Amino acid sequence: MKRIGILIALVLNISCMYAQYDKEKLSKILTANAWSVSAVNMERPERKITFNKDQSVLIEKDNGKGTTSPVKDKWSITSPDNIRWFLSMGSQTYELIVSYTKSGSQYIKLTHQAGTDKITGYYEMNLNAVK
Repeated sequence: MKRIGILIALVLNISCMYAQYDKEKLSKILTANAWSVSAVNMERPERKITFNKDQSVLIEKDNGKGTTSPVKDKWSITSPDNIRWFLSMGSQTYELIVSYTKSGSQYIKLTHQAGTDKITGYYEMNLNAVK
């Protein structure tokens, strides 16, 4: 009987746990700053991303001539389980991970996977706040 009580208490405790971030917190983080983009495993045209509270995003892309061209689109955050979060910008969807450097500064990691395997269409971008 004591074991059943402990098991029930454990199950209730697990079911009441919450994720560290929710949609509102992530939205506040994204809209608080403009973000500079650095590609991790392949060159990307994105240079700077600015998220607005009206769900619009301004993406400054390198046009290959040494200048940038702005692209305006819509963004949204979704999650199937309130643990893994996905950011949609236009037609692209990224897994969003909030992370910290060793010095304690916050950055956002975006991973994109277009194919069924991890090699095809997979790339990562780090977003660092522009001060």
